[in-house]
Parts: sequence; structure tokens; C-alpha cells
Amino acid sequence: MNLIIMSVILSIITAILLGIKYEPTRVNRRISYRFGKKSLYGFCWLALILFGCFKTIPANSVGIEYDPLNGGVQKDTLQEGFTFKNPLTTVYVISTKVQELQFDNVSVQTNDSQWVNAIIQVQVNIDRNEASTYFAKYGDKSLINIQNIINTTIQKQFESVTVKYNIMELLGEKRNDIVNETYELASKELYKDGIVLNRLILVDTDAGDAIESAIADEAVAKKNVDTATYRKQQAELEGDAKVIEAQKEKEANDLLSKSLTKEILTEKFIEKWNGELPKVTGGETFLDVGNLIS
Repeated sequence: MNLIIMSVILSIITAILLGIKYEPTRVNRRISYRFGKKSLYGFCWLALILFGCFKTIPANSVGIEYDPLNGGVQKDTLQEGFTFKNPLTTVYVISTKVQELQFDNVSVQTNDSQWVNAIIQVQVNIDRNEASTYFAKYGDKSLINIQNIINTTIQKQFESVTVKYNIMELLGEKRNDIVNETYELASKELYKDGIVLNRLILVDTDAGDAIESAIADEAVAKKNVDTATYRKQQAELEGDAKVIEAQKEKEANDLLSKSLTKEILTEKFIEKWNGELPKVTGGETFLDVGNLIS
């Protein structure tokens, strides 16, 4: 807009100056003005307007058009590269690169009234399709320039989750659940301003020496219980295995005893007998050979 106004003013001034004619005579000095061919050269300044019709948008960026004659900020954005635009509009370049931010003093409270200081790291970027929404609220400021606002949003959503858990859960087994829930809530809140939350990492938590010591003691106690439980389960499994093995052995012996009938024993004896009677026997014969061969 400023370029157009400057071009018009320079054209008018130059056309006037080129049309002025100074004619001194013996009687007086006369200055006259005539719009002629020379005056037309003054309008060459209007060629500057052409430069206002083009804009180069860098990589990983979008252009936001502000048109004072058409409602201000335009919804449609200009994409990367060399692009044509309305010479009456002003174009603001908004970067859509992913930015990594770290917040070192995020203080939250748990449902058992314990305070925790956390370090949270996030990766954010401006959504290309919602850049106009971002610009309407923050102008052409970068994400780094509004990181305090992002910090406040993250802290607020984080605490809305931590107040549902106790300190042991936050620092222990529920840590991942809390991080995931915080990520979901913070993503929705930031996207209202056209900001995409790509990643949220809970880098560190500090609940004080007393709490940290109690958590360490609890972890040791839990480990001891887990070890005792494991050993008990192993002993039970080994005992069950021995019982099963003994039962199978008993069943096998019972089955073998039932299968060894008199007829089978006689048949086995005959198969191995060479036809000779024992040369020495006791007072009573343990086997009646006559009955076997009859």
C-alpha cells in the first residue's frame, strides 16, 4: 500500500515538474505549465506498483495477506515460492518449521497435596492451513516469541491431569498415562490458535528429597515382594511338576501290573527256556514245569 501511494505522488510531482516551462523576456519573467510528452515520463514511477504485485515466500513458510479494503486478514494463505498478490495488500511471512521448546520450571500439584517441579520439552509448529488463525491472535511473532504463552498452556493442562493422581503414581507406574493424557489435552488447546503439538516429553520431575527417598524405599519393598512371590510361584510349579511326574509313574506301574497276567508270564518263560530243567532246586519248586508244557 505504501509503495502505491509513493508511486502516485512521485508520478504527479514529476509530471508537473516536466511540464513547467520558464520563459524570461525583456519585460518580465514568465513561468508557464503545459502537459506534454515530457510530462508522460513522470508516470514511469507507476511501474513501481508492479513490484508490489509479487512476493516470494521462503521454504517452510506461508504468506498471510492483510487487505485493509477487504476485511483485514485473509483466510487463504500464500504458498512457498514466487507468487502474485494484490498490490493493495501487505504480506506477512509466517514460518511453519517445527520448533523445540523446553520449560524448566513447570510446577504442579497432586491430589495428595504434594508439589512437583517438572522439566517439559515440546515440539510445536504452526499449521499451514490455520496460519491465519495464528496471525489473527499473535501477528507475525514466532513460536519462540510466544513460548511463555505456550508454557502457561502446557502447565495448566498438566496440572489438570496431575490433580487426579497421587505423588507415587505421578513419579511411578502412572507416569506414562499422565504424560499421554496431558499431550491430548494440550494438543486440543494449542490447536485452537493454529499451533500443532507434535511431541511432549516429561524430561524430569523433582518432588523433594523426602518424597524421592520414600519412593526409593517403596520400590525396594515392592521388589522384595515381587522376588518372594516369584520364588513361591516357582516352588509351587516345581512341586506340581513332581506330583504330576509321580502320578504318571504310578499310573504306568498300575497299567503294567494289570497287563502281566499268568498267560503272558508263562509265554515269556517259554520263549526264554532252553528245555532243560534246573539241576539244583530247593525243597519246593517255585514253578510247575509240567503244567507249563502240558
